[in-house]
Amino acid sequence: MLISKFSVSNPIKEEDILILEQKYNVSLSEDHKKFLLLYNGGYTPKTKFCMNKVSSDLRGFYGIGEVPLSLEKLEINEWAERDLLPIASDSFGNFIVINNNGGILFSDHEKNFKTTFLADNIKTFFGKCKSEIISENSKKSIREREQELIAAGRADIISDGLRKIWQAEIDKYSKMVQEEIIL
Repeated sequence: MLISKFSVSNPIKEEDILILEQKYNVSLSEDHKKFLLLYNGGYTPKTKFCMNKVSSDLRGFYGIGEVPLSLEKLEINEWAERDLLPIASDSFGNFIVINNNGGILFSDHEKNFKTTFLADNIKTFFGKCKSEIISENSKKSIREREQELIAAGRADIISDGLRKIWQAEIDKYSKMVQEEIIL
C-alpha cells in the first residue's frame, strides 16, 4: 500500500503515543506505534480495499499533532468508550478503527457507526489495500492539458469549468510523494 506522508517539521516521539494511549485509555499494537513513528499518518490517494464484503476507498490515515488528519481533531472519547480508535477514513465519512486487540474494523456512518471486522491487525490490513501510483498526467499544468486536447482535435471541450477541475487535481496531487508502507 502507498502513502503520501504529511510534511511534518517535528516528527512524533514515543512519548506522544504514550500520552495518546493514556488520555484515551487505548492500547496500540507495536505495528501501529511503528507506523505512527515512521509516517504519522498521511494521505492515501487512489487506494481501495475490499474485505469481508466491505469495499471502499481510503482517504488517509490519522496522525498525532499538527497534521491535516489529526486524531486530536476527532471526537475520540466517544470511540474510546467503545474501546475503539479511528485510524483512517474514507471519502464517504466512514472510519477504519482499531480495537484494543489490534483488530481492524470498518465503521459505517450510515448504519450508526456499526462495525464490520476487516483484518486481524494493521499489517494485514495494509497488505490487503491496493494503491495506484499517481500518474504524471495528474500533475500536468493546465497549459499542458489544453495543448494535448488541442493537438487531439478536442479544443471544443476546454472550458473554465474544466480548468477548475484540472486545477483542483493539480493542487491535490502535485506535491504528493507516494511511498510503500514498510513496517
